[in-house]
Amino acid sequence: MIRFFEPLIEGRLIRRYKRFFADIETAEGLVTAHCANTGRMTGLLSENSRVWIRRQRPGKKLLFAWELVETSKGLACVNTSRANQLMADTDLFQWIEGAIMLRKEPRIGKHRFDLELERENRSILVEIKSVTLCEADGQGLFPDSPSERAVKHVKLLTDIAKSGLETYLLLVAMHSGISRIKPHAIMDIDFARACHVAKHEGVQIRAIGTEITPKYIKMSGVIPLSI
Repeated sequence: MIRFFEPLIEGRLIRRYKRFFADIETAEGLVTAHCANTGRMTGLLSENSRVWIRRQRPGKKLLFAWELVETSKGLACVNTSRANQLMADTDLFQWIEGAIMLRKEPRIGKHRFDLELERENRSILVEIKSVTLCEADGQGLFPDSPSERAVKHVKLLTDIAKSGLETYLLLVAMHSGISRIKPHAIMDIDFARACHVAKHEGVQIRAIGTEITPKYIKMSGVIPLSI
């Protein structure tokens, strides 16, 4: 579970621009917050949306960072690093029986995966994707824009699975309105095809649901996945 120990600051979204910046109106005035999200953020950028930001550590160029946004379908976390942080909590690995946390961001060749677990002295590699695109019926879609990087990650997992190593691709719903997930084939057919091949070559692909509030984010369990 991720807890926001320092209360988040509520505001209203003015605009997001240059990918990494968001102007937000707060009770204390207009501030610019860091936006840790490189995607299109479809459905998350409506002007005047209710948002929550946090103060950053001293030394950062911007004093604030954008964490949450309220949509008509529920709360979403715009900070993509939170999906990794959430799944790195060792208490959450009950769904991989007997696995323990080994390290974050293990390097395999030239690539860094998100997590490395261990079970019976054998490594398990995990790649995590944050899913925030939510359709009206609760369908979550990934990616929200074409992503050569995501395709490359899935193909690497597939190659490693072929060698006999256990691998996982986790599609984590960082939007409380998402009740199921599938690859966004219309947006990125290469990613959808890569997931289909990966599944048949032994990559374990899971969709993870979450509960999101301005006080915490926690895993709610495995949700339906269509590949």
